[in-house]
Amino acid sequence: MDWNRREFVTSAGAAIAAAMAPGARPGSVGAAPAYEVYAAKYAGPVTSKLAFLYFNEGWDQDIDRYYYVWALKGNGEAIVVDTGTGVSMAGQRKLKGYVNPVDVLRRIGVDGSNVTKVVISHMHWDHVGGMEMFPSAFPKATFYVQRKEYDFWIKHPVAKRPFMRTFVDDAGNRGLTDLEGTPRLVLVEGDLNIGPGLDILYAPGHTVALQTLGVETTRGRAVVAADCGHLARNFKEDHPSSLITDLVGWLETYDRLRRWASSVDLLFPGHDAGMLRSYPMVADDITRLV
Repeated sequence: MDWNRREFVTSAGAAIAAAMAPGARPGSVGAAPAYEVYAAKYAGPVTSKLAFLYFNEGWDQDIDRYYYVWALKGNGEAIVVDTGTGVSMAGQRKLKGYVNPVDVLRRIGVDGSNVTKVVISHMHWDHVGGMEMFPSAFPKATFYVQRKEYDFWIKHPVAKRPFMRTFVDDAGNRGLTDLEGTPRLVLVEGDLNIGPGLDILYAPGHTVALQTLGVETTRGRAVVAADCGHLARNFKEDHPSSLITDLVGWLETYDRLRRWASSVDLLFPGHDAGMLRSYPMVADDITRLV
């Protein structure tokens, strides 16, 4: 389906989807609150070659990356994007500078009392592993992941092969599978409006079915894009990072997200040091992006 046509269909059905989505508030259809967006660093810096984050270029250049989860505040609720790394996996990998993401989020008042939604961008260990802690830490939360992503990592035989296993956190995956069949886990198929000003956007390429979260802000439409781009320059320079499942799909996703966002500067990547170093610090290791 042509992306423009698909976006029209998505927009036309947004009011219905908002009313039906778990966590959507009755009577909120049509409202568009402006959310604040925060990047919460829970690990790093970890140093690697630039080529790891900027596909096949910069083999002779070192770059720091950080590990984040993101929090949105607005409309009387808190929404979290990604769960970070679980305590068990962080210990196994000796992840530098690790702090439990649940504890980091608490620094800005994002906790079990107000988190209503958790959007999981994809099921690599550093984005889904926190499901080891999140279901109990955020008892009011509904969790969203693409059905295609979930089915691949949980059920597909290729995901069991040795190379693919390097991306897997079994404890995190169990945190999801334990919720399967309950109202707390929504297996998304493509785009989905999950409330006023909140749109899950299908964004494959890095993984089979990565998803991002589009959000209305005071600066316009922003996208918490996670590893759709590891660095801001991936979006600006039309150059993906490594670990590619579908290169053509990834570049088409870039086209779509750049059209959707109000500015390329409002596409927030997964591991860019700039999110920690170039935005206002509001708490230890937490910056306000917009």
